[in-house]
Amino acid sequence: MRRLRISYKWQLVLPAIVAMLVVLLFPLIFSVRTSLYYYVLTNPRYHPFYWLNNYIEMITSKGMQNSLWVTFKYSFGSVLIELVAGFTLAYFLTKINRFKNLIISILMAPMMITPIAVGLIWRLMLHPDLGIINYLLSMIGIKSIPWLGLEVTALPTLMAIDAWQWTPFIMILLYAGMISLPVETFEAAIMDGANALQQIRYVTLPMLRNVIVIAVTIRLIDSLRAYDLIYMMTRGGPGTSTETFSYYVFRVAFTATNLGQASAASLLYLVIVIVITSFLFNNLKSID
Repeated sequence: MRRLRISYKWQLVLPAIVAMLVVLLFPLIFSVRTSLYYYVLTNPRYHPFYWLNNYIEMITSKGMQNSLWVTFKYSFGSVLIELVAGFTLAYFLTKINRFKNLIISILMAPMMITPIAVGLIWRLMLHPDLGIINYLLSMIGIKSIPWLGLEVTALPTLMAIDAWQWTPFIMILLYAGMISLPVETFEAAIMDGANALQQIRYVTLPMLRNVIVIAVTIRLIDSLRAYDLIYMMTRGGPGTSTETFSYYVFRVAFTATNLGQASAASLLYLVIVIVITSFLFNNLKSID
C-alpha cells in the first residue's frame, strides 16, 4: 500500500517535472549547440562547425566587456540605492502608528507596474522639452537637461528609476524583519543609554543581517538580467553607455543576426551569474 501511494504521488508530480525539464533543458541544449556553430540569420543554411571561436570572439570583444562593466555598475549601484532607501523607509514605518497600511500601499505602488510601463512613464517625464521634470527644474532656474541623452547622466538616471520601482520590495522585506525583532533587546539598549543611531548600528542591523542578505541577493540576481527598462528608455545609448549585457545579446542576435555569438555570450554570462549567485548563497549559509 505504501509503495502504491508513493507511486501515485510520482504520477501526479511527473508531468510537472517533465514540463519543467523540457522548458529548461531544450533552450539550454539548443544554445550550447548553436554556440559551437557559425550561425548567422541572414544565411541560415550555411552553419559550419565553428568550435570555440564564438567564445573566443566574445571574450575578446570590447562590446561584451563594456556591457559587462555597464551591467555591474547598473546592478550594484541600483541595489545599493534600494538598500539604503528601503532600510530608511522601513525604519520610519516602524515609528508610524496612524495610516500605516495606507502609506505602505502607496509606497508599494511602483512595484506593481510593469518595467515597460515604467520606462514609458519616465521617458515622457524626462523629455528634454515636454517632460515635467525639466519643467519643475526650470521653475527654480535650472536649464533643461537631456537626462537620457548624455553619457554622464543616462546610466545614473536608469539606476534611479530602477531604485524608484524596486525600493518597495526591499522596504517591505526589511519592515517585516524589523517588526519581528524582540522588543526586549531594544529596551535593554535604551536602558544602557544607546541613542537611535547606536540602536540601529549595534542592534537593528546585526539582527537584520539574514533578511538584508536575502533581499540584496534576490534584487541583485534580478537586476543582472536588466533588459526591459533599457530597451524602453535608451536602447543602450547614448553610444553604449547604458548597454547592459541582456541588451547586448539582443543586439548581437537580432541586429548583427549572429546567433552563434549571441548564444556563446549568453552561456558565458550564465557562468558569471552562477559564480556571483553561488558566492552570495555561500555567504548566506555562513550567517549564523
